[in-house]
This record gives sequence, C-alpha cells and structure tokens, in this order.
Amino acid sequence: MKAEPRPPTLQRAPAGRRSAAAALCLFGALGCEEARKFIDDGAPPGLEALDCPEHRATGGLSPAARFAASIGKPERLLLGLGNDSQGRKGQASAYTLGAPLDLHYLYLVGLPGRGGWDEWNPDGRYVDINARAARSQCMVPMFTLYAMAVDGEANMAALTDAAYMKAWWKGLNLVLKRLGRSEEPSILHVEPDFWGFAQQLNPGLRPDQIPAKVSDFTEGCDGLPDTLQGLGQCVVARSRALSPSTKIGFHASLWAGEPEQVAAFLNGLGAADTDLLFVETLDRDAGCFEARAPDCTREDGPWYWDIDERRSPHLGEHLDRVSALHRETGLPLMWWQTPLGVPQERSGGSPGAYRDNRVPILLGNTARLVESGGVGVVFGSGFANQTTVETDGGQLRAAALAYSEEPTPLP
Repeated sequence: MKAEPRPPTLQRAPAGRRSAAAALCLFGALGCEEARKFIDDGAPPGLEALDCPEHRATGGLSPAARFAASIGKPERLLLGLGNDSQGRKGQASAYTLGAPLDLHYLYLVGLPGRGGWDEWNPDGRYVDINARAARSQCMVPMFTLYAMAVDGEANMAALTDAAYMKAWWKGLNLVLKRLGRSEEPSILHVEPDFWGFAQQLNPGLRPDQIPAKVSDFTEGCDGLPDTLQGLGQCVVARSRALSPSTKIGFHASLWAGEPEQVAAFLNGLGAADTDLLFVETLDRDAGCFEARAPDCTREDGPWYWDIDERRSPHLGEHLDRVSALHRETGLPLMWWQTPLGVPQERSGGSPGAYRDNRVPILLGNTARLVESGGVGVVFGSGFANQTTVETDGGQLRAAALAYSEEPTPLP
C-alpha cells in the first residue's frame, strides 16, 4: 500500500501549503467601519437570507449520522466549499455556486498581537461576519485555526515559549468566544499539520511525554498537565465551556506515520473527546505538481489518481488508510481542502487551471466514502494559483448538482 506523501523537509507542510493562507484570508476581511455597521443584524449586505429547511434526525446510529444530525443537517454525506472569500462583506464563491452545499470554511491564520486573524476586523469579528454569512445561506460555518506555524510549522520550541503560547491560547479562546455568541452550530478545525510535525519530530514519544505550556496560560484547565496531551485536552475543555454548539476536530496527517500510529498519537491528545477527524488527499491540484510550477515542486509522485485503480495512486489506497483512522479513533471523517482541478487528460495545466480528478472520483464514490467512516467532503484551494470554482469549467457545480439528486445516506 502506497503511503501518503511526506513533506519534502521537516520545515514545511506538504509543498508549503499554507504559506499563502494569510493572504487568502486577509483578502476577504472587511474594513473596521463596515464591520461595525452590520455585525449584529441580519445577513451581511449583498446576501439575501434564505429560508433554510429544518431537518429532523432519522435515528442513524453511525458516528457520521449522529454528527450530521447534531449540526442540523440531513443524515447524508455532506458537501462544502471554502477558502473562497470574494473580499467584501462576508461574500464567498460558495454562495453563488448554483449547487446546494452544507458547509463553508475559512482559515484563521496567525497570532494575536502579531498581525493575526483577530485584527482583520475589530476584536475578531471576522468570525461573526463570516459565520453569519454562511448561516444566511443555510450552511454551517467552519473555521480552520492555523496559528502554530507563525514561527515555522515544525517549531516545537513554540510549545514551551511563554509569549508564544500566551498568544496562542488567547487566539483559541477568542474564536471560541466569538462562535459562542450564537447557539447555532459551527465547526472548528484545530491546527492542520502541527500534530503531524509533533509526532514526526518526537519519535517514540507519546503526547503526554512532550512538554507544552497549558494551565498557566488559559482559564478552565487547572489540573491538566503541561504536555501536548494536556494541550489537546484543554482545547476540548475550552470548546465545551465557551461554545457548546461548536463541534471541534483535530487533523490527521498521514505523512507522519502509518495510520495506526497516527491514530494512536491523536488518541493520546484526547481525540476521543472531539467530534470529528479531518483528513485530506492532496494540498494542491495534481497538475500543479506535474507542471513543477513555483511552490509546487516535489520529488515524490505521481499525484493524479488512476480512475481505474490499477496504478498508484488511487482512491482505494487512500480509503484503506483513512478507514484505519476511523476504525482506531471511532470518529467520523471530514475530507478537507480537497483540490478542485479541471477535467483534462493531458498532464499539468496552467495557473488557475491545473488538472485534478478528485472531484468526480470522490463524488462518484460517495458510498465508499461513507463505508470508510466519512461524514463530508469540503473542497477548496490550498495555495495561490490553484483551480477554483471560477476556473474549473463547472466541474464541482455539475458534480454537486448530480449528487444532490441522489445523495448517499449515513447509516
């Protein structure tokens, strides 16, 4: 079985995925005065609030079915789109796609006091603005907190740096307080890649053996140890206390080890007390790596999936690995930041229109995703110059519309 690609060095996530995330998020931020005008009433200007249907739980017993019901969604495999802010008033491409979606996600990048997401709008109102926008379009808002990478994704020294961790806890508490202003459901995805680096850079150590500053830097976690395990447990405790309607999940980086090893490490962090587990297939369009475009240079590969599953890589290999994560953690799986791509046979592509076939493969095999423990798939660009829904030739829209006609139930 082919392993998921590892990062090319220990100093960056696969292909430097999130170095452009701050710019993508900042592009969507509002000015201070605009934010104050509408933060507390109605849908953001430019968006008409839709009449959202109410869904009653049908009693599905799987972790995925229970999760979908808990966020007010029908018990079927959920779809979403993200990292697609259009730059004004909470608007995003997901809201004009013309196909039904359940989830919308955006990054929260950086640290308070260091130009982080909390400064994009006053007092972290970026969260309120975009949560309200998603809800006005009948979507559940989801945010990816990405703050451990400010001084380098593989910087384990940050865990015991008093100033760094004080700011990190401040940011976590702020997003939870902003989300906690509403009783409507939301989702918080905590620190993609960082848990994988922590595992990779501390070989043979469990989370309870890795030092981290916890109890002195945040309220509500007295008695928890100053270890990575204590940090994970405190993240969950703060979420439950500050925003009970927020579902929280860690990220599984399969480049950090075999699936069973990754699951054991996440369980050691306290994953069993979270609500879902985030996984991914590739951080950028396969064609970007094929073209060896700037910031898409790697020495592994191939990256384009074989639709007939005769040659590696292909969906079956991937599902073997992620289903092991589901089996070992018991958590429903959310595919996150899945590349969009354009449909074409020739290798490579061009900026904004690199090829990838994960959209038709994943949405053409939704029953297999569910069988592997899946609860949803969210698509979105992981870096600048990747394919978007504006440049994918309608691939996602067509696939999402087809899926909506015959959705896959969660057992």
